[in-house]
Amino acid sequence: MRSRREFTRPQKVAMLKRAMDAHGNIRCESCGLNITGKVVEFDHVIPEALVLDKTHALSIEDGRVLGRDCCHRAPGTKTTRDLAAIAEAKRREARHLGIRPTRHLTGRGFPTVPPRRAASRPLLKPAAWREGFADSPFDD
Repeated sequence: MRSRREFTRPQKVAMLKRAMDAHGNIRCESCGLNITGKVVEFDHVIPEALVLDKTHALSIEDGRVLGRDCCHRAPGTKTTRDLAAIAEAKRREARHLGIRPTRHLTGRGFPTVPPRRAASRPLLKPAAWREGFADSPFDD
């Protein structure tokens, strides 16, 4: 299994130039938000974990520029959907290979014990600290 392919520095520069508008602002290629000066991430259009043939090199068409907070890592956005698709693909592959989820052992369990009711049970012997108090206000 080959490792994850990353975009080279010249490819990232070319993708940033592609994402720039006429005024020189960098725009998110998904939603069009101005992300100049903000955190920019280079996203694989097809998630790298789902690519089977990793022998050919990446091109700038295989990626796009996304803002981290608007379209890439925010809840319910591309990374979340990609992670769900990758997990589903792994489950499907395991099922295809005949690997089943582990079954949990089922036993008879633990017996139920009646409650102790320690707070309402009468004391069997007086407390040791009460022994020396003859005139104790507690002895009524």
